[in-house]
Amino acid sequence: MARDLAALNIIRTETVLSKLPIHYLAKKGRIKIEIKRRNEHGVVNLQWKVSYSEEYGQARALAYKVDTLLINRRIDEAERPLPKLIKLGSLSQLCRDMDMPDSGQNTNNIKRAILQNASAFITAKLSYKGADGVERNLEAGFTRYNVIFTGERLPDGKKANAVYLILNDPYWEVLNNAPVRPLDYDYLRELPPAPQRCYEVISYRIFAALKYKHPHAKMSYSDYCTFSAQKRHFDHENFRVQMYKVHRPHVRSGYLEKVDFEETMDGEGKPDWMMYYTPGERAKAEYRAFTRKGQVIDIEPTSAETNGVGGSEPQAKRAPQTKSVKPLPEKEADHELLKALTRRGIEEARARKLLASLAENQHVPDQLEWGEHLIAQAPKKYRNPPGFYIYLIEKNVIVPDDFETTRKKQLLLEASEARQSQHLNHYQLEMAYDEYVRGEVDRYIDEEMSKSERQRLVEASKQDLLKQHPYIAKWQQEQLDHVLGSVMQSAVKDRVQLLSFEEFCNKRKKQ
Repeated sequence: MARDLAALNIIRTETVLSKLPIHYLAKKGRIKIEIKRRNEHGVVNLQWKVSYSEEYGQARALAYKVDTLLINRRIDEAERPLPKLIKLGSLSQLCRDMDMPDSGQNTNNIKRAILQNASAFITAKLSYKGADGVERNLEAGFTRYNVIFTGERLPDGKKANAVYLILNDPYWEVLNNAPVRPLDYDYLRELPPAPQRCYEVISYRIFAALKYKHPHAKMSYSDYCTFSAQKRHFDHENFRVQMYKVHRPHVRSGYLEKVDFEETMDGEGKPDWMMYYTPGERAKAEYRAFTRKGQVIDIEPTSAETNGVGGSEPQAKRAPQTKSVKPLPEKEADHELLKALTRRGIEEARARKLLASLAENQHVPDQLEWGEHLIAQAPKKYRNPPGFYIYLIEKNVIVPDDFETTRKKQLLLEASEARQSQHLNHYQLEMAYDEYVRGEVDRYIDEEMSKSERQRLVEASKQDLLKQHPYIAKWQQEQLDHVLGSVMQSAVKDRVQLLSFEEFCNKRKKQ
């Protein structure tokens, strides 16, 4: 594409809520729009849920077009700070703006689409950096706007001579404070709904790839489905057909030069594909036009990889391979854990559920090895070994300090091979942190709990263990006390105000 797109018909949209799905664009079926993402410490840093009105129905393709082509255009044209009242125009005018014949059927359809948008209830918890660089939080349940149709009363008591929106406070605040990014409005208009949403979602990553001079941007198919509210398939043929229809307009237009796929698995071991987007001449021309005009382009490649909707991979250097079946490196640890659980007789579905609910810094291999050690000492007394493993993991039982696990042995070996290396430091920190946790828990038990409370907790832990594993009644008292001591530590651990491992390390650095 030779043109430089210097005369782009630009629309500027906010870069916070537009990344998240509100509409379901398929013609049939239903989909639940609900996203929950956690940071590396297990804390929820993104929560997003959309609920629809039973009366007006799910917001679909027409509601999406009305939102992105009509309402966003009126918002873009308004002065800043935005007024609470936004005039859209008559329903007849809105039909013409949508290139639809001005008929009773079409005006009714647009009216219903506006009501679907207005009644979509959003539950959100997220943070974002405003255009002024200030970090802001949005944690609310809200609809974005109310609607007043021609002839109804405006807030000042006058009759409306057109369709108006009244922006609700959470939405209004985001619109006034969020950075904006430019998009080619004419290109948006010519795209069908699903490819249009693809343009909105991947443009963040395309911009970042061009800025950081990467050969391609990437996004997993599972993330794409999540953030575009698209039905996800798990077989290659349905995935291929679905995404071919979404990508085809962008390849034809020159926005994308090509799209490559790499087979992989998601965090639950389900089939997934990494999609690699090579920017085409249209994307490059857009980028030149936008940056030359001094437009704000929202590019945060590091955070983008966390929430799945923006940026590109900062270190993407290798060329993608089509239909590779090797899992991504970050998933291999989970895969190995799954095999370790199923190898010990735990059903795969239960094993996946266990792995999905692990506590922060929970060392499952250590717990499995300790359980295996106990069973080996008295195999006839453990009638249900898989159930005992599940118990240790679900209760997150603390492994005794005097039991040397493979992980500890490995850390010691690495430390002995490079005593001043990072391995030694990491081992020392982990051992120090384990000692700190045990010490704080023991201190709490000794100083904060009465003798009677300790006795009640021990008895309750014993009864819980007997209920799940009756055969332990035949254990020797010393062995039972050994296990109950660790169970008791786990039971009160959540009551103790503990530093996270990261906080503990930072504190040690300052000392």
